[in-house]
Amino acid sequence: MRLSLIFLNFTLAFIIAGCANLKSVSTKLEDVLDKPDKNRKKFTVAWIKNLDPEYSSGNLPIGTSSPFVHEGILYMGNLSGEMTAYQLSNGRELWSVNENQPLNATANVFNDILVYGSKEGRLFARNYYTGKRVYALDLDAPIESPPIFHGGRMFIHLRDHRIVCLDAATGKVFWSYQRSVPYPTTLQRVSKVLPYKNRIIVGFADGNITALSVEEGIILWEQRISSGVKFIDVDVEPIYFGGYVIAGAAAGEMKFLNPENGTIIRSIPLTLQTKPVRLKNTLLVGTVFGEVALVDESGKILKRRKFLNSGISSLAKWKDGIVATSMSGEILFLDPASLEVKETYNLGHEQSAVFGQITVSNNYLSLYSSRNRLYVFR
Repeated sequence: MRLSLIFLNFTLAFIIAGCANLKSVSTKLEDVLDKPDKNRKKFTVAWIKNLDPEYSSGNLPIGTSSPFVHEGILYMGNLSGEMTAYQLSNGRELWSVNENQPLNATANVFNDILVYGSKEGRLFARNYYTGKRVYALDLDAPIESPPIFHGGRMFIHLRDHRIVCLDAATGKVFWSYQRSVPYPTTLQRVSKVLPYKNRIIVGFADGNITALSVEEGIILWEQRISSGVKFIDVDVEPIYFGGYVIAGAAAGEMKFLNPENGTIIRSIPLTLQTKPVRLKNTLLVGTVFGEVALVDESGKILKRRKFLNSGISSLAKWKDGIVATSMSGEILFLDPASLEVKETYNLGHEQSAVFGQITVSNNYLSLYSSRNRLYVFR
């Protein structure tokens, strides 16, 4: 019973996303936003864009991506296939291209190249300032995670449980590692890759976290951190903290691992929902149960507070506090010392949630809702 509660938000959202039929009817933006509040001190809206595609009534296309910001420009792809560059400060459109394929993965920049992928498995590389194409290639599986760059190479975790290593400048494929995932029931999400020295560390849907060599994609170590028969995905982005790799699985406890050999050093009774945030010598963690917890370098839980009945989907430092987004449409501004809620912003639509990550740049906070609305706060 507990397991079903943990994954209710995930499964409903991604089943809907997979079945969405992008046709007809659009919704007015003013119908889905909460009304302006002059008393807001933190969540001051700079601008909002409605990027919802046309769709058949009842089949809501679900947005799970995140905005990407580079040098004062915000890049956002949408399910209509458009990649658009906006001026971060005012939302002015700088350039836009239509790739004619749904874009549901966050972009990233290597030198002057903006790289992003489509749900049909095509990888696009364009000049970040002009939008001019540099290269494009097919990877034959949906791309729903951002490319990660390390040592001139690009690493992408594909929906078919494959890691592809490419030359970041040209798109030439160096190697590909295919993971066998025998479980028929997974969350169908993919972990971002963590570069570490001469290896990359990544979680898979079979409950394992694995280190692969940068040069050849050979397994250096692997460690099982989640067990069961379904929903055991290691899909939380691993991070490096206090000399350890911090990893989490949808059906397991938070782990501190030795990055050299994958040995589990300690387990923390928290079920991660999103990438933790560093606060000096501590980690701020969001869980699938709507909790936020503060953990020190030894793994001790210093403070723990429950705010919501839905999962915390992302965390970020912003202004003088912490912002937490949820799978039920609330955005919370938290005091980092007390973990008390100082302000709440509601996305205002009963189907709203945030499945992607918050992006903070130049004191602006941006996010993308499941209803395909791009919000920028100042």
